[in-house]
Amino acid sequence: MTEHELFTAKQWLEIKSIRNSLLRESDWTQVNDSPFSAEDSQLIQEYRAALRNIPQEFNSPESVVWPQKPDVLKAS
Repeated sequence: MTEHELFTAKQWLEIKSIRNSLLRESDWTQVNDSPFSAEDSQLIQEYRAALRNIPQEFNSPESVVWPQKPDVLKAS
């Protein structure tokens, strides 16, 4: 593995770590008795799906664009 490949692999690990942390922060929103409307729940599900898809959607760590956290989660 070249130095550049090693550096890129480390960047992906950091991105996945941040992504996993963001997913954990919103895990509680996925329970059946969450306090969110159907519309808000849909926005949260889309946000979480975008987070999960980051490694598949972007070719390089430098190109990652983080999904916007729904306003309803910013207040929690």
